[in-house]
Amino acid sequence: MASSSASSEVSVPVSTGWMNWKDVFLQCVQPMIAVVLLLRFSSIVDEAGFTTTILLVFFTFLVSLVTGWSACTVVSRKSSEVGFVKTMLAYSSTEFALSFSIVYMICLLVATSTFLTSAAEAVLHIFSTFSLELLDGATHDLRLVSSVLSLVTLGLCLVRSRNARYARSFIFALTCIAIALHLSSVMFRYGEYQLRRVSDRNAMIPSPPNDEITTIFSQLFPAAMCGLTILNIGSKLQNTAPRGALIAIAVSACFYGAAAMLDYVEFFARTTNATNMHGTNEYNEFLSYMYTTVPVAIVVSLACVLSAVTTLKYTAVILQSLGRSSQCRCILWLSKGYSKRDIPIRCLFILSTIQILISAIGSYDILCIPITVFYLFAYALFNFYVFLVKLSDPDIPSPPTLLSLAISGACFLASIYTNRHLALLIASIFGISYCFLLYVIRQETNEDGEECAKSMYPTVLEQMHELQQEPDSRRHYHPQILLLSGSPAARPGLVDFAHSITRGKSLLICGYIIPQNPCGRSYLLQLKIDKQINDWLRVREVNAFGAAICCTRQAQGANILLQTAGLGRLRPNILMVGFKTGWEKQSKEVISEYYGMLSNAFDKQVGLIVFRNDISGFDVTSSIRKNGAPINDDEELADYVDR
Repeated sequence: MASSSASSEVSVPVSTGWMNWKDVFLQCVQPMIAVVLLLRFSSIVDEAGFTTTILLVFFTFLVSLVTGWSACTVVSRKSSEVGFVKTMLAYSSTEFALSFSIVYMICLLVATSTFLTSAAEAVLHIFSTFSLELLDGATHDLRLVSSVLSLVTLGLCLVRSRNARYARSFIFALTCIAIALHLSSVMFRYGEYQLRRVSDRNAMIPSPPNDEITTIFSQLFPAAMCGLTILNIGSKLQNTAPRGALIAIAVSACFYGAAAMLDYVEFFARTTNATNMHGTNEYNEFLSYMYTTVPVAIVVSLACVLSAVTTLKYTAVILQSLGRSSQCRCILWLSKGYSKRDIPIRCLFILSTIQILISAIGSYDILCIPITVFYLFAYALFNFYVFLVKLSDPDIPSPPTLLSLAISGACFLASIYTNRHLALLIASIFGISYCFLLYVIRQETNEDGEECAKSMYPTVLEQMHELQQEPDSRRHYHPQILLLSGSPAARPGLVDFAHSITRGKSLLICGYIIPQNPCGRSYLLQLKIDKQINDWLRVREVNAFGAAICCTRQAQGANILLQTAGLGRLRPNILMVGFKTGWEKQSKEVISEYYGMLSNAFDKQVGLIVFRNDISGFDVTSSIRKNGAPINDDEELADYVDR
């Protein structure tokens, strides 16, 4: 389903280097496996049981896999778009795309707060190891540290680093080492890393009970928050890039499954060998503090801050794109970008302020509930829309219709079961925004109830500017042909052959050199011929443009067309002409003009195609007119041919 209304979003400059599947893998897997260090798998297995934990892990990553599959399908079809909003606008209707973008923006904002709160918990865990307190040793300390980390995150979003890819790879390597330490500590029984819960003293909301299945599920599900991440990347993707998102989901599922399995084995050993552990308590505690607790807490902080930087950037870009859409003029002041990278500074400051307020609510155990509900609702909406699109176009390589519908229903029911009040809140936000946007769009209809035809001019002009600014590394060769056909109706075979080369995927211009000096009368004739050419091309379903000029000399006219035809990067790089039949009977001046057209192509450094059709040539004028009268009284066809 194509968007019914175009957005006025301005193109954001992108990096000249495309992202391959490894880059996408790092961006997707980092937030997913960073959460594994925040979970208390021992308590999860103890409270929920091993079977329930495995089922929760399976459901979490099944939802993430199906959603990621659908997102990869969208990106593969709409890879030329930049950013989440533009990709959704190209894939879906305007009202759904913008309202869903609002829901997803809220999800990312809460995710940013959750990451920074988790990083603050890790910092406080280090402080508690050395018996340090800032304010109250509880919630106030958490708010203070998370606010400082929020400012650090904001600064990192504003600063451009050419080594960001290497920093991300380094932190990912540290995260993997920390996970290995965590799993090995469980396996070899020398203690494990367990993040100390912050006291509820001075908290706005008390922590939920740890033995409830909804709490356990909420602590686990944020690991699946990267199902739609690839939609934020857009046109910087290579063809193999979607593979990275699916590999990230599979790797994260393996990490979580291994963590649950080893915690189950450790729990079994703890209950059976409790009498044999007394003599090694001090040694295990020493190893746990020296080799796992502090280093792993540092890695948790770095990984969570890096994930927060990524999600905050995505959130700011989505808000900026919403401000640039024609349906959200009320936030137009947020659309302004700064510097050559079009940094959404205003959006970053506003979102950082809101994020600090959200982080003040409480710890990870509290914030994991709204983020789980919001992401479940977003996944339910996205998979349901993919289900509808799949019904209308079965050839789309998206998940099977029943699978998308089942995942959508399961996510919706899970969001209600987790917290029905938060599910109602996010559903109300989506419903209100959807109805408002639908009302705004319908205001643009006429009195008869038919939608007013919108001009494609702004969208096409915007895309022309984007094409002009496209970096060299993304350029591909396209045969853009200037065909000197004269009247296309007189040489349909030549036009059809040229169209078989371009096939509507590249530029084709049918040039007509009118043998007259430019004057007021010739300009009127030029306009008439332009209309005739374009009408003929439209009737024949030939994706080409007509270009008629007045010039008494053919070679000079061809040179003018080579210099002026086209716009921006849509300029001819190939000159195509028909072979001059009966050249041996022509005068020297005619042959010289024909040779001049060919030499102009070499002087202009464009390709040259000379197409020959045996002896008869391509001109079928004699088959349409005879002695000035149309053959078979075909006036419509004869009108296209100029004698």
